[in-house]
Amino acid sequence: MKLHRLIAILILVACVVSAGETTFTGRLVLSPDWKHNKTGGSSTLKETFDPFLDWTHTTGDSTNQMETIIVDTYTLTNSESRTIDLDSIANGFGDTINFSVVRFMALSCSTGNIDAVSIGNAATNEFASWCGDTNQVVLVRPGGIVLFVAPDATGYAVSTDGNLKMLNTGTNNASYDLYIGGSE
Repeated sequence: MKLHRLIAILILVACVVSAGETTFTGRLVLSPDWKHNKTGGSSTLKETFDPFLDWTHTTGDSTNQMETIIVDTYTLTNSESRTIDLDSIANGFGDTINFSVVRFMALSCSTGNIDAVSIGNAATNEFASWCGDTNQVVLVRPGGIVLFVAPDATGYAVSTDGNLKMLNTGTNNASYDLYIGGSE
């Protein structure tokens, strides 16, 4: 009888642990390490730069909060496009995520790329709130990155319009890393 009770408790504990709660907290700092000097006559002038971004977020679904992040690493072949659905995408733990709001998005293209990657302009149900309108694209050059941060409560809304397309604009393979963080 005790063994059955112990097994039942272990099964219950395993279910609680496997269901688990995820948290996503952190800080994103984008700070230039630039030196801009002008020497002339008997003096040197220096220009300094403040951080572009210093954003701390906690777990949740409001201002300065995100619940999850997805990372999509992919190589597009000759003129290939790839559309992901933010209404149903797996995170790094294998959980299906249904974004309701995006507060962070970055597309980073490999320095080894010859061709650019465009982001946006999905054929149907286009996720467009991040760029203002449907049929819009942002072109990310080889070795480049585009970064969007919307820490306010509104963020970039995702409803049934959750499709986001990446397109290889040339004839050579183009690799990218896509990061999207937000709340369900």
